[in-house]
Amino acid sequence: MRTHIINGKPGSGGSPARTRALTLVEMMTTMGVFSLVLLALLYGQIFGLRQDELVESKLGASDQARREFGLIMQDIRTAQNVFVGNYSAGAFTAVANGSLQQGNAIQIFLNSANTNNIVYYFSQSSSNSSYSLTRLHTTDSSTTVLSTDLTNYYGGSPTFTGESFQGTPNYSQDYKQVIHFTLGFIQYQYPLTKIGANYLYDFYKMEFRVTPHVPPGR
Repeated sequence: MRTHIINGKPGSGGSPARTRALTLVEMMTTMGVFSLVLLALLYGQIFGLRQDELVESKLGASDQARREFGLIMQDIRTAQNVFVGNYSAGAFTAVANGSLQQGNAIQIFLNSANTNNIVYYFSQSSSNSSYSLTRLHTTDSSTTVLSTDLTNYYGGSPTFTGESFQGTPNYSQDYKQVIHFTLGFIQYQYPLTKIGANYLYDFYKMEFRVTPHVPPGR
């Protein structure tokens, strides 16, 4: 019995082993499947980034609103007197008794002598008609802007209203009245995307009612 050597290995006859390559059709199919998987991964990544930006914008509005409302609530709760009125040309004018206690500002007095006070007021921008909320303390050298890009759409009226504990508007200056106001935020996501007739990307409305913690009477 003879033994044949094929490619350096002992064998019992037959053809040498051959390496099988991919055909053109198989290569095109493989590349097509790979491209679809890659596109799916890229789309999923882009979708995740968009959702992350959307969540961050909502959380950003919520966090900023909590900080602003926290400061306003602290000032109102520690107030001796709170007046609702209007702020214009650097001066605050309180709403008179017998008139609806509603205006673009409130004046908070922190002592019984009515010398140390804080004014919160809404001002409208001349460039884009949006509103900003500003704080002015008698000890401050300049005003502090707490929030910008506020809107009056969908009931987010940039006003302060004095109310009773039952939620009805007041027509008299009552130092224990509930202060009701709303902030409506617009266009928090960047880059800003103009959508709709009013060019709003998203809208957030936060509404609060706060009252002094039983201060002494006037």
